[in-house]
Amino acid sequence: MTPKERILNLISGKEVDLRPVQLDFSPLMLPKVYKHFGIQCGFEEDLLSYIDNHFIYAFLNDPFGRQRHRTFAENVEYDDWGVGWDMLQEGIFMVNHPLQGKDTLRGYVFPNPDRAGLLDFVAPLVKNYGDTHLVCSYQVTGLNERASALCGYTDWLMNIMIHEDFANELLDGIMDYQIKLAKNYVKAGVTCGRYGDDYGMQNSMMISPDTFRALFKPRLKKIFDVYKDEGLPLIYHSCGDIRPIIPDFIEIGVDVLNNVQPEAMPRQELADTFGDTKLIFYGGISTQQVLKKGKREDIAAEIEDCIATLGKHGKWLISTGISITSDTTLDVVDILIEEIAKRR
Repeated sequence: MTPKERILNLISGKEVDLRPVQLDFSPLMLPKVYKHFGIQCGFEEDLLSYIDNHFIYAFLNDPFGRQRHRTFAENVEYDDWGVGWDMLQEGIFMVNHPLQGKDTLRGYVFPNPDRAGLLDFVAPLVKNYGDTHLVCSYQVTGLNERASALCGYTDWLMNIMIHEDFANELLDGIMDYQIKLAKNYVKAGVTCGRYGDDYGMQNSMMISPDTFRALFKPRLKKIFDVYKDEGLPLIYHSCGDIRPIIPDFIEIGVDVLNNVQPEAMPRQELADTFGDTKLIFYGGISTQQVLKKGKREDIAAEIEDCIATLGKHGKWLISTGISITSDTTLDVVDILIEEIAKRR
């Protein structure tokens, strides 16, 4: 099977010849991994010769995409929304919030999802990998994260509580942008949707399930429907503990759930609760604990436990709980790849 066939079979509940794999790395880890494997170009698809990844991510030509590609020019870059990104961080870190301290959109202009060059990275990936891999859109900082980036985290939570009209108007503007962006991705030929928006913290949700269902769920469904109406599978990313709203994500069309952080959402509980649903778990290997120890026997046992729990119903995509970060040794990366290969 090709990686594309394997993932589509996994999602549809059909037989697969091997368990699919997707190992993702943080922006600061990527250069170390490239150097380790002797890669000069520095694009994640170049890792396919060393890691049997199944998704090809079509990043936007924006600060996030340039951070992933390691092609940024400044230590802080500003996106089309006016938000500053610290490009030297392990992941996403915002340093400027254009709506901080405001409770009105007066004077703010939403960005143009049709901006020339925004989808420059997509067409070559579709052409080169579309037949063999799922080429995924990469919509990051969705509704909650984008609003937080614009307002600042504390101000955004306050706006949800006391400036309801402003919060709804802002979310509508973000939603409209994301819907059009999804349509542009589909038009460009992606074969899978990938949408990211964090709602979980390590031990709880950021907001209540009721608030999620009132403010975010209906808007997310409209964005997801762009992909689902085209018959495309959908990956949804949220860090942390989102157990109370996983049924909501299943209801609005999510096929693959990422990240599955075992420190935030116990694997056995997820398997027991959602093992008989259509949901595919993408993640599960402890990045925070097991990979940091660096012991082969612990890594092997961790993979075995993921197979026994998340993979019990044949619905596990082999991956780590979060992207592998730069404090992970390259020896551990090699061990992880070797131990996965033994169990596919």
